[in-house]
Amino acid sequence: MDEFQVELGRVGHLIPLDSLRIQETLQSGSCTFISDKFYNKGIYRVRNKQSGALENFAIRIYRIEAATYQGLVDELGAECIDTSLWRNVPEGAPVFFYAFKLENRFVKNAPKKENEALCVKA
Repeated sequence: MDEFQVELGRVGHLIPLDSLRIQETLQSGSCTFISDKFYNKGIYRVRNKQSGALENFAIRIYRIEAATYQGLVDELGAECIDTSLWRNVPEGAPVFFYAFKLENRFVKNAPKKENEALCVKA
């Protein structure tokens, strides 16, 4: 059975990632991030948070965890918690931890490795 692949431009869900996460994803094929917004598991086209540009690859979120500020304080101690993560989060609400990888199975033209993507010189 042949697998069906869609063109990258047809991926309708967007997710904003910072430049560090984008580079890590292209280098290693996977990454993690924390957000106050909830995203479902699935395939997303990446938007660069700094430039606003759409990146030339898609990711697949495959794992989601959630934690509240108080829950982390109870488990790790207040000195280990970055309070800026809860800046936009109502009191008692969670932040979400995501694990994702490059999506190459169902999306055409997603780079498999960093050398297949456009490189940006520093």
